[in-house]
Amino acid sequence: MPQHDQDYAQRQLDGLVALMAIAEPDVTVLPFSGTAVRMRYSGALEQLDQPEVDDRDIQPGVKLTGHIAAIARLMRNNQLLRSSLNIIMNAGIQSIFGFVFWILAAHLFSPANVGRASSLISASMLLAFFGLLGLNITFLRFLPVSEQRNRLITAGLILVGSFSGVLALAYVFAMPFIARPISFVAHNPLLAVGFIVLTIGGGLSSITDSIFISMGKASFNIITDGVVCGIVKIALVVGLAGGGTYDVFFASSSGFAAAGFSSVLLMMVVLRWRPKFGGFALVLKPVLRFTGVNYVAGALSLLPTLIIPLIVLNRLGSDDTAYYYVSYQLANLIYTAAFSVEQAFLVEGASAGVITRAALMRSLRILLALCIPAFLVVLLFGHEMLLAFGPKYGEHATWVLMALTTAVLPIALNNWSLTILRLSNKLQAVVWSNVVYVVVITGLAWILAGHGLTVMALAWPIGTSCSAMVAGSAAYMAIRRQRSAPDKRNRTGQQAAAAP
Repeated sequence: MPQHDQDYAQRQLDGLVALMAIAEPDVTVLPFSGTAVRMRYSGALEQLDQPEVDDRDIQPGVKLTGHIAAIARLMRNNQLLRSSLNIIMNAGIQSIFGFVFWILAAHLFSPANVGRASSLISASMLLAFFGLLGLNITFLRFLPVSEQRNRLITAGLILVGSFSGVLALAYVFAMPFIARPISFVAHNPLLAVGFIVLTIGGGLSSITDSIFISMGKASFNIITDGVVCGIVKIALVVGLAGGGTYDVFFASSSGFAAAGFSSVLLMMVVLRWRPKFGGFALVLKPVLRFTGVNYVAGALSLLPTLIIPLIVLNRLGSDDTAYYYVSYQLANLIYTAAFSVEQAFLVEGASAGVITRAALMRSLRILLALCIPAFLVVLLFGHEMLLAFGPKYGEHATWVLMALTTAVLPIALNNWSLTILRLSNKLQAVVWSNVVYVVVITGLAWILAGHGLTVMALAWPIGTSCSAMVAGSAAYMAIRRQRSAPDKRNRTGQQAAAAP
């Protein structure tokens, strides 16, 4: 191959590597939880935020004043904000370690091995996601109020580990038919077992994230997902330098597996969790419908992410696919803020047992405070971000990134509304919102692809806005019904008391 062609191929690979570094952090993020508990609204949505502590409570013997006192009080007492920031910080640390990992992989392994390994890694992560069975959302929703916490966690870990393993085993058998370039794994029992075990570890990493978040300990995910996972990946990719495809996969997936298994051990120390076997049907039966419906909704929400790149590839070509993929992964970092608040809001609502106006407004303020600045950063510096991948990305993908980034606000409002619907058990509306999400985004992407990549990218803000309107309308009606219920009961009581 001529030298200039080799240089061009290397630049393309470097762009792909940097892109995968951004895409790699586990954005899993769907909510659920514990024994049969019927969530309800307080009815009195007029409640306002009340000061929870005064300055003296922040630290004994220390008097804080002004802005410092306000910030300290906010961070100490606002669990929703604290959890949201911890989730965002976790994603950021994973991105940094992921970036370093793929840069090292690009220099220490051949392009062909890196390319095949990326397919193995993507397959393992996707299987781990489907292996969650929707229990990640269930844990966020019910663990804070479960009276059988240890038994529910034990049942969830066993289910996620087992189903992830079954899916990985099925994929191994299917490799020779659907993924021939990586089918060598299926022909080597040791490699096949490794693929299954590492996929199970990835599933455990995701489900334990939800457990820590539901218990108000999201900061420990930074230790496991960020530090443990990142150090293991970097150490292994250096130690296995010069190896083959499976070595790259093993280095990356071992990081996630190490995060998963270390999280299980950490739960025993931090959360005082102890495995409790038996009676699984008792704790799982009340949440089966919630889990199943949200599992379907989560699968639907994943479809545009999988389908749109195929539309771009088939309608616009491989170059536009690269521009789209880089832009989407950068925009997805902004979307993480919305997902983090959704998880923290769900946990707070589940813990309280009611949703007051104070909780609604607090979560909305935090959502906007995190998403709007992130949107402005991309708006102002998005072009410079894309130039890091090469001049062609800056030239062809800037307006694509801008179009995708405008979807952050409807995504934020959509997820906020979905959390209200989950807390009020309006699960049909959750599914219908995601159906609209899939149909509008993918349908518009197919229709608009003929007008170029930038126009096609508008499918995301339009589709997410339609989904947000469906979810928002349903959430508004749910709040209206819950508010009117106490008033109706009060009128009935007054009439009964006035009767002769």
